[in-house]
Amino acid sequence: MRTRILPIGEAIAAVVLALAVAQTQAFASSDKESCSTTSTDITVENVSDSTKVECSASTGPPNKATAKASDLGVAESDAEDESKAESSASGDGAEALADSVDGGTAKTSASGEKALATAGANADANADAVAKGEDAVASSQAASGTTKATAQGADSQAVAAVEVTSGGKATSTATGGADATAEITSAAGGDAVASAKDATAMAFSRVEGGGGGKANSDSSGEGSDAAAFAEDGGVAKANASKGADVTAAAGAAGSCKAIANGSGAGSEVEAQCDNTGSVVTASATKGSMAFGSDSGPPTCTPMNGGKARVRSPGGNCG
Repeated sequence: MRTRILPIGEAIAAVVLALAVAQTQAFASSDKESCSTTSTDITVENVSDSTKVECSASTGPPNKATAKASDLGVAESDAEDESKAESSASGDGAEALADSVDGGTAKTSASGEKALATAGANADANADAVAKGEDAVASSQAASGTTKATAQGADSQAVAAVEVTSGGKATSTATGGADATAEITSAAGGDAVASAKDATAMAFSRVEGGGGGKANSDSSGEGSDAAAFAEDGGVAKANASKGADVTAAAGAAGSCKAIANGSGAGSEVEAQCDNTGSVVTASATKGSMAFGSDSGPPTCTPMNGGKARVRSPGGNCG
């Protein structure tokens, strides 16, 4: 058998090429770019791997814009009219975008392949968004007040928004592939909190209308769905687990409270109050149904050995 001997010129070329490829791969995997400015616009991009940072602070200085990116990520910070913007991105296709104006503060962090974190803050507001995991998405938008959205785990999605200029606090947390949304659209502000855990779980909280209020939703377990709506100073709390579908709605000035708890696939629970001082609680397990309000009689339907219970001004059952 004859052994093929590579000509020395070709051998050297092959070695040089191999070293170049190895160096390029090592450089791309560890590449880091950053920028920081208070009054100018800066763009830094690594043309070999597309890692990129942008800092914009030329409008209405002094501002503070900082951005950091590594491992094929893209980070952009735009601060205008005495604002602060900070962004950090790490991972192939990860994007962190922070935008602030009129004294606002926006901060974003995205890590993981195609993770996306966006934040926008106006008029002394604070917006913070964190996306961690493949295809995780976090969006935090504050026209006023404070918003924070955290998405952790592949395909998790979190949204926090204050859409009015009267303030408020919206906080959303999604983990393990869940969806969580907290919104304030009430002219009087309020407090909205949404937390969801596990794939396909959903939590939604909204303070709407006038008069503010507090809305809190918590969902855990695949297929669970919790929604809380508050207005006119009411308090709504919804808790869903193990695949339950739960809704709480409170719409009355003062101490009106609607509290709903559900556990188990197929369980349906609704609690609603509309009169000042009313308290409505409803709960169900194992596929049972419970519906309560302060404007009509309750409904309790136990199923599968589970329980259904309502306590309300309209009557009790279970």
